[in-house]
Amino acid sequence: MLFNGNRQCVGTIGRTGRPDQRRVMQSMKAVAIGLIAFVITLPLGCNRQQAPDVSSDIRHALDQAGLKNVRVSQDRVKAVVSLTGDVATDADKSRAETIAHSIAGDQVVSNEIGVRPNGDQSTARKVDSDLDSAVDKNLDAMLVQHRLKDNVRYDVKNGVVTLKGNVASEAQRTSVEKLAKNVPNVKEVVNELDVKTQRATTRR
Repeated sequence: MLFNGNRQCVGTIGRTGRPDQRRVMQSMKAVAIGLIAFVITLPLGCNRQQAPDVSSDIRHALDQAGLKNVRVSQDRVKAVVSLTGDVATDADKSRAETIAHSIAGDQVVSNEIGVRPNGDQSTARKVDSDLDSAVDKNLDAMLVQHRLKDNVRYDVKNGVVTLKGNVASEAQRTSVEKLAKNVPNVKEVVNELDVKTQRATTRR
C-alpha cells in the first residue's frame, strides 16, 4: 500500500487481476472436465453404431410378393428385424423370412409370423397360444433353476423366444440361449441379452 506525505492511502500494489485469474482458471477446469467426459464416452458411442435402416425396403419387397399382412419392425441398435402378422401357409411364412434375410444382410431376422390356415384361423391361434404358454412356464422354471431369473427377461410369440436383460459374460449369454433352445416347442431364440455392447444373435 502507498501513502502520500500525510500518510493517506493512495493505492494498492499486487492485488489487481486476482479475481479475474481465478475465474479464468475455473473456466479452464470446466472445459477440461467436459473434454475428458467426451473422450471417455466416445468409444461407447462408436460401439453402439446403429444398423442400416432396412424396414422400408423389406416392407416394399413383401408387398410386391403379396405378403401385405406381414408387419415389419426394426431395432437398429440391436440389429434385429422382426416379422409379425398372419399368413395362410408355412410356405408363405418361410417366403417372408427369405425376403427379409435377403435385404437385412447380417442383421437378425426374428420370424414371429403366425400360420393361420383359411377357415381354421381360430383353432390355429388357440394352439399357438397354448404352446406359447407352455414355453413360458418351462423357460421360467429353467431360469429359476439356474439362478438367472433376476437378470434375464423374455417374450414368447408363436414359438419365438426373445431374450432380454443383462448377463455377466459371453459364456453366460450363450448358456442362456442354449437353455431356451432346449425348451420343447421353441422354434427360434433371438438373443438380445447384453454383454456390454454386443449385438443380438439368433439360434434355431
